[in-house]
Formats: sequence, structure tokens, C-alpha cells
Amino acid sequence: MRLALLFDFDGTLSPIVDHPRLAVLDPGIRAALEDLLARPRVSVGVLSGRALCDLKRAVGLAGPFYVGSGGLEVEIDGAVVVDPSSAGAAPLVENLASRLESAVRGFAGAWIERKPLTLAVHHRGVAPERSPALRSGVERIIKEHEGCWRVVEGPMAIEVSPEGGWTKGTAVRRICEALRPDPFPVYAGDHRNDAEALEAAADLGGISIGIGGDAPACARYRLPDPPALGGLLQMLAKTIESPST
Repeated sequence: MRLALLFDFDGTLSPIVDHPRLAVLDPGIRAALEDLLARPRVSVGVLSGRALCDLKRAVGLAGPFYVGSGGLEVEIDGAVVVDPSSAGAAPLVENLASRLESAVRGFAGAWIERKPLTLAVHHRGVAPERSPALRSGVERIIKEHEGCWRVVEGPMAIEVSPEGGWTKGTAVRRICEALRPDPFPVYAGDHRNDAEALEAAADLGGISIGIGGDAPACARYRLPDPPALGGLLQMLAKTIESPST
């Protein structure tokens, strides 16, 4: 059996911070992941709504599977595959982002993050009493293109991607396919945008772990926060036989 340890990044491996560029991998979690990557029967993957290049920079580890743009970009053993149905999405994303700029204008703390294949409306700095009005404006513009865009709640952000494209759940299945014949997936995530990946891990006979109070109800097990996950990883790293023993 090969253990496939798969994680969301923001809110799971790293706490939510004021701006995505400030997120860093906790040194203890980094050390545990490095130890686990050295185990011959363990694979590690990090899946995120971040663009693939941004995710790899933020994590900074060699060896994991990387999945960016909410599943649209998948790197397995150094080879990157992009969802064919979304490969030409960049101009459409840019057009929608420009329109959404008008919806967030005037809301202090809100901003649009443009990515190659997706975008995110960040609202972590918006006053709580103003959030409903912001969401209403964003939803109105997206509904003008109903059927074109998939909208998923992320941690303090609204993630928008092409409708019908690959998801984190798709990526979990692709990774497990690459690890055949005997992968055992464990997926940990903290928000609604992890629901499909959590369900995929469970459907494949593995374990789903929700991190924090906003984790989807479909998660079978729960941990309170990223430090608790770090403790679990450190325990695993000590428990699983190392290559030298």
C-alpha cells in the first residue's frame, strides 16, 4: 500500500493571513513533510486555488504532487497537465476580472486576484456589515454569464473558475491513478472548496480530514487548526519506517 497524503494549502498547511503572499509553511510542518517525502511508501501532494507557479513558490518543497487553480493545473512527477477545456480561459478570466473590479470598487479591503485560468474575489479585509452588499454585486455580474463560471467559497474569498473544468476532486483521482495499484488517500482541507477532494478521498477508500470550524460536513474526521495537523504529521513521520531502518 502507498500512503497518499494530500493537503490544501491556505488554512490547512498554513494559517489564513492578511494577504496570500504572506502565507508561509510552518517550519515544523515543513520538516515533517520532508521526512514523509523520504519514506519509500509515502507520496505527498498539495492542492490549492492558487496558480500552480505561486503554489510551488509558497510551499517550496521538491517532490510533492502539485495541483493549482483549484484542480485545473496538475503536476505529477514533474509533468504539468492543464485541463484542456480551460486552456483558453485566460482572456475570459481577464474580461470577467475587469468587470468585477467595478463590483468591489468602494469596498475597502476587497480586491480581485487574477490568475492564468481563474480569479478570486478576496474580502477578508471588508467590514462584516458590508459583506452582503459586496457579494450581491459580485453575484449579479457572474449571473450575467450563467453557465460559464463555477463559483466556490474559499477561505475569505470567492473563487471563480470555468464551469465544467477539473476540480480538486478530479486531481485527487488523477493522483491516485498515477499511484496505482494500491494508493490509500488521505485528504485534509479547511473550506467548501475542498469538499470534492474530501469526498473523492473517501470514495477511493481513504480518509477525509476537516481542518477548523469551516471545514465541509463531509469530512469524516476533524482537527481544530493547522498546528494540530502539523502535530499529526510529525507523529506520522516518527511512526512510519524510515528508509534507513
